[in-house]
Amino acid sequence: MPVNTTDSRPVCLTVKNVSFSYGADPVLEDISLDVRQEEFVGIAGPNGSGKTTLLKILVGLLPPAKGSVQFTCHMGECQGRSPCRPCIGYVPQQPVLRQQQFPVTVREVIEMGTYGQNGIFARPGQKERDSVEKAIGEAGLTKIAGELFSDLSGGQQQRVLIARALVGNPHILALDEPTNGVDAKSKQEFYALLSHLHKTHRITILIILHDLTELSQMMERIVFLHHRVMYDGPARELGAKGLWDLMVQAGNQ
Repeated sequence: MPVNTTDSRPVCLTVKNVSFSYGADPVLEDISLDVRQEEFVGIAGPNGSGKTTLLKILVGLLPPAKGSVQFTCHMGECQGRSPCRPCIGYVPQQPVLRQQQFPVTVREVIEMGTYGQNGIFARPGQKERDSVEKAIGEAGLTKIAGELFSDLSGGQQQRVLIARALVGNPHILALDEPTNGVDAKSKQEFYALLSHLHKTHRITILIILHDLTELSQMMERIVFLHHRVMYDGPARELGAKGLWDLMVQAGNQ
């Protein structure tokens, strides 16, 4: 099902006929979609369906084997030395990061978000320090900014990683299953933060969530993958039952 073609918001991310394989195993086949400025898009699908691979291609961490991805900024003058690169913030899967016991503080992790613009070995200037403090406050981390990242709860760690992504003033925020291993209370706080960023700062959000009910309730639009796009349309028209039906269909393929 195609997305609403009457949507007047400008397209900021265009994906055309993207395919990708790991060796001889195809992961993505002929993926095409447009993401509009300020959309809140959920990406769903069974394990091994290509969700994480697609997200990495969208943010520029993986090159597509075929096809193209184009980002167009509609938010004014882009920041940073690489055109548009700082406009995309990426929050990877939490379990990957929790395996690494970072001997650094919350503030130092967030400062890493300035490296894309200034380089790893450049000392942050006043502008970067101000951006770090703003992101700390935005994510509600002021009281724990001096604590070690590895000592935080899962929900707190995810807030830190969002703050790190916000330092570059992104126009697109991409998150890969950010609530895995997070308790119910932290999930609700996390979703409230995303809603605030989306509505207040007009950030386009792309998010992979494991919980299908959360996807159908939170998202404006859902893209359901099983190597190919099986559904791309309004979340309200699909609903939780529709998502489960797609999961069953994908399992039978």
